[in-house]
Amino acid sequence: MIFSYPVFTYMGMQSSLPLPSWKVILPQILFYFIVEDFIFYWGHRVLHTKFLYKHVHSVHHEYATPFGLTSEYAHPVEILFLGFATIFGPAITGPHLFTLWLWMILRVLETVEAHCGYHFPWSLSNFIPLYGGADFHDYHHRLLYTKSGNYASTFIYMDRLFGTDTGYRKLKELKSSGGEVEKKLE
Repeated sequence: MIFSYPVFTYMGMQSSLPLPSWKVILPQILFYFIVEDFIFYWGHRVLHTKFLYKHVHSVHHEYATPFGLTSEYAHPVEILFLGFATIFGPAITGPHLFTLWLWMILRVLETVEAHCGYHFPWSLSNFIPLYGGADFHDYHHRLLYTKSGNYASTFIYMDRLFGTDTGYRKLKELKSSGGEVEKKLE
């Protein structure tokens, strides 16, 4: 964030009053989520190649059953690499400082929720279509590095589009069939 400050100010970031209206803030935040998701998906997928996984991303995967704090536990190279996805949207739009802070807070809350290990009745994945959440990301942490899929950070549209969530969808289908699973296993 410190090193990106000159870029933000060059792109027009403001920190003075008045604060921007919600009509300005909400579209910007939505844009940031979409841009971040796209860049994060490809960056995360690259981190699952054998070399980068072994030397960089395996640090984050030390926890097969993640909990909230592990969302930020990563190799410094990974933090810079995937952190680019988080700051790219704000860097090209020059938001108000309040919008930037709000975006950073929402992004951290989302990643902590995705790594919390619980799918609560109030989880956003129950209310927002294509929102991944903890269940989606837990599957990613349970499997071997090259076969995990589920690379998205927030929304699962990239995994759907490129078929990297097929194992997860099959597992959900088996779980939803209830008693049918036991019959198929026998």
